[in-house]
Amino acid sequence: MAHKIRVAFLGEGDLLPAAVISVLDKNVLPPENIFLSEKDKAVCEAVADSGVVFCSDDMNTVVKGEIIVVCASKKSELGTALSPISGCTIGRILIAMCPGADCAYVAERVSRGTTIVTAQPLPNEDGILMAELEYAGSFPDYMRGPCADIVGSICELK
Repeated sequence: MAHKIRVAFLGEGDLLPAAVISVLDKNVLPPENIFLSEKDKAVCEAVADSGVVFCSDDMNTVVKGEIIVVCASKKSELGTALSPISGCTIGRILIAMCPGADCAYVAERVSRGTTIVTAQPLPNEDGILMAELEYAGSFPDYMRGPCADIVGSICELK
């Protein structure tokens, strides 16, 4: 059954469209609760007719979501993706999906009051993306399930 949480997806690289498609295919979220920036052309094209909501830019996308998923293939790309939204993450949960990026790295790049969970997706020997979730200290227990379901639709969780 799909979660009724509003989720904004942003980022760089191939992981972003794969993440959105996975969440839709596995019915983790209803399409009308998924918000995407029109700036992310690859993901927009990949899910154009799926019923997701397109916003004019990253900031408008973020303010629509309770959870923000930011995907990047490198830490430098994650920093670039977080930079324009860092001032509007307060009070939201941010899932950072990026190899090498932990909670401390993300916390340095977003507003205080942002609740953070990270996943560092890496392919195993069979090419399957694997990730372990790292929750920031005060992460609310009631949100662990939805966040794990979102990341778990994209990666196998360790």
